[in-house]
Amino acid sequence: MKAYKYCLLAAALCCSNALAQTSDGYGTSLRIPLVVNSSTYSSTLFVRNGGDSEASVKVTYYGAPGTPFAGTRPCSTLTVAAGAVASSDLATLCSVPVSATSNYGQLALEEQSAANVAISGYSRIQSVAGQGFSVESFKVGSLSGGATTSAVAGLRRQAAAPGYQSNCFISALGEPVSVSWSLRTGAGAPLGSPQVSNLSANETIRYLDVFNVVGAAAGDYSNVQAVFTESTASTNPGYVAFCTTQDNTYFGGDFRIAKEIDPADQRSKKVGLSLDSSLGTLLGLASGQDQFGLYLQHPDWVQCRINGTAANQLEMRLEDPQGNVVAGGNNVSSFQKVYLGERSTRNDGAHGLWKLKVETRNLLSLPVNYGLTCESGNGSNPPLFVNHSVIEEF
Repeated sequence: MKAYKYCLLAAALCCSNALAQTSDGYGTSLRIPLVVNSSTYSSTLFVRNGGDSEASVKVTYYGAPGTPFAGTRPCSTLTVAAGAVASSDLATLCSVPVSATSNYGQLALEEQSAANVAISGYSRIQSVAGQGFSVESFKVGSLSGGATTSAVAGLRRQAAAPGYQSNCFISALGEPVSVSWSLRTGAGAPLGSPQVSNLSANETIRYLDVFNVVGAAAGDYSNVQAVFTESTASTNPGYVAFCTTQDNTYFGGDFRIAKEIDPADQRSKKVGLSLDSSLGTLLGLASGQDQFGLYLQHPDWVQCRINGTAANQLEMRLEDPQGNVVAGGNNVSSFQKVYLGERSTRNDGAHGLWKLKVETRNLLSLPVNYGLTCESGNGSNPPLFVNHSVIEEF
């Protein structure tokens, strides 16, 4: 029974998460949330050099507590030629041999050459029968954590064949972290009791059959979500949470990373609010024009508004990186969702700096304090004050 349990666990650990991250997957400091080596499954690492010079990649394995090789385990350095792909199995690269119980944990990849070469990677996990699954690498900076909610949807438990079980994992990055988490129905109602996980730096905690962990009532479940919130008393350290759902007959499974609605990232806020300039002074306009920068990611929908009791004394317009007016104009202090266009129609298909310009209506000369709020689907920085100028009316 014990060997069978670990066989199922290995299957649950390793499925593709191609939909879980952006195609912007190159960086110099990456994490692969899951690698495994057992009597049933083995991991092969692939690292691609996206640069023009040789990459020297430091690899570190962080074994989960309770596994035979728990804790930090330095691995061999990978040398990858420009435009080439290097590969190695976990057992050879990190000296993590097969043992009676499964070895699993996370893998850190750090490019350490002076040239700052961007790399990407993934872990291919394959059974002795040839069944394979993949887990992509993530840029460490994109695993922002933060005291916002992230969630995995679609968890289930089913006793009848093929039998389904859902497992969740929480991994700290380079510093300790505390994470509160719970299960909820598809409608948002709580299941069982909320949990708190306290992790040391680079530690991974695994929860087999999360319905049992939270004390949910016996029986089958479907369309359940696991919800995670960083709850460390200090400023928000990063972490990564993910879940798997396995079938207990054919060893099929999946990998789903917890996704944040509004990450702790000032470059990609879904709602960006500005009340002061980049120098920390309150926004105020007596004459002329205030100019703000927005890094928007088209195609997208965006809406903006001027805040404050004097908003009706101000007007604004949004311009694309080439200076074309997209929204706003004379006597307009807010605009509803406007479509920014398909990728090829703006800025030669590249995301860039859009301009939001604010001035008093009819060029009135009076002091007006105000704020700005912009909302977008793909996220942007809060409107960044960049310049004040004296110009003609819109």
